Amino acid sequence: MKNLAFLFFVFLFTNTIQAQTTDNAQNSLLWRISGNGLEKPSYIFGTIHLIPKDDYFFTEIMKEKFDSCENLVLEININLSLAEQINAAKQMMFPNGKMLKDYMTENEFTELKTYLLDSLGIKESTFKQMQRIKPLLSSGLILNDLIGKSKTYEQEFNKLAKKNKMEVSGLETLQFQMDLINNISIEEQIKMLLEDDMSVNPLDEYYKMLSFYKTQNLDSLKVLIDSDDSMAELGDKFLKDRNADWISKIEKLINKNSVFIAVGAGHLAGNDGVLYLLRQKGYKIKPVK
Repeated sequence: MKNLAFLFFVFLFTNTIQAQTTDNAQNSLLWRISGNGLEKPSYIFGTIHLIPKDDYFFTEIMKEKFDSCENLVLEININLSLAEQINAAKQMMFPNGKMLKDYMTENEFTELKTYLLDSLGIKESTFKQMQRIKPLLSSGLILNDLIGKSKTYEQEFNKLAKKNKMEVSGLETLQFQMDLINNISIEEQIKMLLEDDMSVNPLDEYYKMLSFYKTQNLDSLKVLIDSDDSMAELGDKFLKDRNADWISKIEKLINKNSVFIAVGAGHLAGNDGVLYLLRQKGYKIKPVK
């Protein structure tokens, strides 16, 4: 599950983390956006979307900066209508009532089943559920099963925003994100699944990333992500292109109000990352400790 797990972390549900590689690189998840004519500062926070409940953290200074803002901006607005939820659920499923085994040989399916149930020890109910869902998304079910009780920063921030009576919005739509996934053919997703090393536990990579995330050690996270090959082909569509598209939207938002922006930490990093792109636009980007 290593390849699909990395793609899964990079996308909506459990993002991967990549390091800040500019000259101003520092270990921080929260960054202040100011200057360039802004009347009030805004803040951008790098999330890891799925985190064990006992490992979740949001420091007093982070909470203070959150409370100082007027609006919350996520990758997508998670306050979805029932129709949007139903539509997304349909798109997650294999088409025409097909299941995972319909895309694999009997031996391939048996090997995968043995790996998931016996080697990883996922629940039978999780395995039944994942057989109906496209591999890129079902990897999230597996990781959630293995992690156990968890939280998501998006849900926690959404609760805080409602408490503070803050408006919540998204940088892109759920359909846009679903289209990114749907543009990867099922055959390609199956190929990635079968190419995975089934002697590896995806939790090993996850907890390695989590340890770096908790210490906000972005340099070590970059080394970890750079060592993986699964994002080489899809990195532009999942990170670089989206980062570039977000900048004009972020500028419009921060010039209107003081906003707290929360996106996967992988979007903040490097010369194609949101922090660098905002600096190129003339904004002052400083870590908040």
